[in-house]
Amino acid sequence: MNDNAKQLKISLLYWGGRNIKIKTTLLENAYNFLNNSINFYHLATHEVYPQEYKRYWMFSIVDIVQAMELIFKEVLRRENEIFLYENIDNPKHTVSITKALHRIKNIINLELKVQDERIINQAIEIRNNIIHYEIELDINELFQIYMSIFSFLKSFHYRFLKTDLHDYIEEEFWEEEEELLLEKYNRNLLLHDEADSSKDYLLEVAESQLYMYYEIGDVEYKRIKYGEEESAFKSEFCGDCAIKKGYYHVFGCDLEVCPKCNGQAITCGCHDIRDFLV
Repeated sequence: MNDNAKQLKISLLYWGGRNIKIKTTLLENAYNFLNNSINFYHLATHEVYPQEYKRYWMFSIVDIVQAMELIFKEVLRRENEIFLYENIDNPKHTVSITKALHRIKNIINLELKVQDERIINQAIEIRNNIIHYEIELDINELFQIYMSIFSFLKSFHYRFLKTDLHDYIEEEFWEEEEELLLEKYNRNLLLHDEADSSKDYLLEVAESQLYMYYEIGDVEYKRIKYGEEESAFKSEFCGDCAIKKGYYHVFGCDLEVCPKCNGQAITCGCHDIRDFLV
């Protein structure tokens, strides 16, 4: 377990030396659900386990959607705690995940891709059906949904909570984290055939697609994808990082343009590129 994960252990409050109460925060609960979800994902997908372990897909979906709901609520809480509640005039019951997402879009002005919103709503529907109804699940479809939700959470967490979700994933699940990212951002779709194919570089490519904004001062600037520059390059692939047109440059690329000053992103000084380099 990494250092940040260790700090998220449940706090136990002792009363009179006998009664024990458990105290957790929204984020502690979210990270616990997330790690449980990745564990179930591991059990459902690893080839060493028997076929009947495929049923763990249900728990992996339920838990990652629960983690997403709590992360949404934490973002609302940081904006204004009253946004957590269904009825702001009678703050008793907290909002559903659907209403939390609605408020994030309309109050915090989250720009959500149509495809991401469709996947999120599909995952919520599957979670609800698993809990309340009988359901028949397609394994390949579940994998695509899970992979998309996981990558969305990585991006969302960094943008709104200002830390890398990786820091809260237990070390024993880092291999699954890498697997999901590499599958989501397949090198054959993003890179030139002769590009560096090492695992480390492919992970850099994947991570670079997740983080779509630079925060400069207190203002967010959306990164400029390769091919969207004012003086757009003619080549189908970037001459430095080898990324395909329509995707974000790999962090540290010589040819990425700063969205604020239109200078070279790694040297202009508008933001600290080292925040994104591992």
